[in-house]
Amino acid sequence: MKTKKVFLLMAIVFALPMMLAAQSPADALFDKYSGQDGYTSVYITQHMFGLFADVETEEDESGFMDLVKNLDCIKILAVDDESKELNLQVNFYEEIMNDFPKGVYDELMVVKKKDQDVKFYVLKEGKKIVELLMIVGGVDDNALISIQGDIDLKTISKLSKTMNIDGMENLEEINTDEDKDK
Repeated sequence: MKTKKVFLLMAIVFALPMMLAAQSPADALFDKYSGQDGYTSVYITQHMFGLFADVETEEDESGFMDLVKNLDCIKILAVDDESKELNLQVNFYEEIMNDFPKGVYDELMVVKKKDQDVKFYVLKEGKKIVELLMIVGGVDDNALISIQGDIDLKTISKLSKTMNIDGMENLEEINTDEDKDK
């Protein structure tokens, strides 16, 4: 019995760091501010996307199901618009960059505006994009969006228009950036 307890303890000790390392850098920020006054957090699971698939529609004009069929989840965190004072106190960009795993994520795009930084990162497994991370930090706006799953960048800007959620309008920049490259 004693060896089983020792074995279990060792398994926990070795597994815990691996489980924590598997978390997105967005997860810690999301967990810290989710549910706090002055912040809005949205967590959309794969099960919610599945419910959309179960709803019979005559025609999916926007192609929404094609956009979300391979997604695992979307996490959105934003400072409420009414919280101007709170925007001066926090900066999601600076906060997440303190512990950001350099070399793990590829920088996709940077948008710099007066007193605001917007950065897009992707996490790849081989050639497959498994996470798109958008970080907005600054005086006027703080937002974080993490999209996880099998991601096709060509459809991400369409998704931002279809869902009409605050903060996701920055994802439209990806489409603009791709058009410039052509």
